[in-house]
Amino acid sequence: MNTEQSAKSNSNPTEAYGGERGRTDPFARSPEPRPEVDVSAVVVNRDGGEALAQCLASLVAQEGVSLEILVVDNASRGDDAAAVRERFPSVRFVPLSRNLGFAGGVNEGIARTSGPYVLVVNNDARIAPDYAARLAARLSFDERLAGAQGVVLRDDGQSIDTAGLSWNARGEAIPLYAGQDRFAAPTEAVEVSGISATAALYRRAALEDVAAGARAFDDSFFAYYEDVDLSLRFSRAGWRLAFDPEAVAFHRGSMTGARTPWRRALWIARNRWRTLLKNFDRGFLRSRMGDLLRADLAHARALGVAGWILPLIVWPGAAIRSLAPVRGDALLTRFPAALPRP
Repeated sequence: MNTEQSAKSNSNPTEAYGGERGRTDPFARSPEPRPEVDVSAVVVNRDGGEALAQCLASLVAQEGVSLEILVVDNASRGDDAAAVRERFPSVRFVPLSRNLGFAGGVNEGIARTSGPYVLVVNNDARIAPDYAARLAARLSFDERLAGAQGVVLRDDGQSIDTAGLSWNARGEAIPLYAGQDRFAAPTEAVEVSGISATAALYRRAALEDVAAGARAFDDSFFAYYEDVDLSLRFSRAGWRLAFDPEAVAFHRGSMTGARTPWRRALWIARNRWRTLLKNFDRGFLRSRMGDLLRADLAHARALGVAGWILPLIVWPGAAIRSLAPVRGDALLTRFPAALPRP
């Protein structure tokens, strides 16, 4: 659903670029003049290596749009900075002194770009040469759209990684058509309830509209579910989201999460509850509590003996958060539709 950033570095999102304290306003105009661009591509990286190089090569090859490319580096331990500067001189590389996670890294990227559309791409994803142009045309055609994504295939190109986001009965966000044949997704553009930040194009004005404290993505999530939360906030604000099958991307997937499965499970469980409590009516959540708890138990069981610590960590925090007042209006009273609407 999104790229994973290692938690070995401090995940405190208040450490900004170059070691300065505080956070950057993602919507403040950058002080240095830059050429006008159609699309600002933001790639959050941590030790991406060759996968990052393939991602940037696909961005440099984009056709039909004026594109600026920015890599926000979450304190990589390798030589990604030197490799990018040597192989992709047109790409701006912003090294952070601490790991802000995916959500914080994207926010820092938004702050340093200027295009009316923001293309967020995982550092282990590749996009077809017309990907940005197709999605930009889609958003330009329909001003109700806050964002769009194409069909994201797994790295072998044979099956689908995600064609948008939806929800199951247990209150879990799920990638649409995941694991199915590449031709299983709709063949025409459709409205979806959520889009994955694996390779998503957002309207900057929509990001500004739903931003909390001038931060479009929720920094506290660090990694996982931040794109789900953003999609729900778009929906609550009256925006729409779209899936366009003519735009094609490829995703290697879970490069970091595979190395830290327990930590990945903890972030997912924690951020799922944060998303639920931020965006859904409390009465509705109480009515589905059995299903919601069963989802956590299923994940704990999959992790083995150590997994049973997961609910003991996540549930007390969720209970405390449930006592806090809910911000904003138009809380959701049902999980979004399971299938996209034509």
